[in-house]
Amino acid sequence: MRIISQDGTFDVPYEMVIIQRFDGKIYFLNKNLAGIEEAVEGIALGEYSTESKAKKAMEMLQANYLSRMELEGGYDEAQGFYVQPDFWVLPRVFQFPQDGEVEVGE
Repeated sequence: MRIISQDGTFDVPYEMVIIQRFDGKIYFLNKNLAGIEEAVEGIALGEYSTESKAKKAMEMLQANYLSRMELEGGYDEAQGFYVQPDFWVLPRVFQFPQDGEVEVGE
């Protein structure tokens, strides 16, 4: 699956990076790196006005990814038909939403 940054400047493969939420921002890291404390500002995928919005955006990414994993092959209960392995019915792209598009329950 591909992950697109809020502003569209980054397009990264989900399986090749680490996605980390830190201080209201969401970053990607090469899997060989650890920690975000000294991250360069240029690798942010999304920036949110509150930590709860950033957390919600991460949950949206995870739900998007998991929904596609369920369709990798076998019987799709929701649609009522069999899906061939590696035949992705849904798009394999997730773009982090803008701050105003993320709603969290208070």
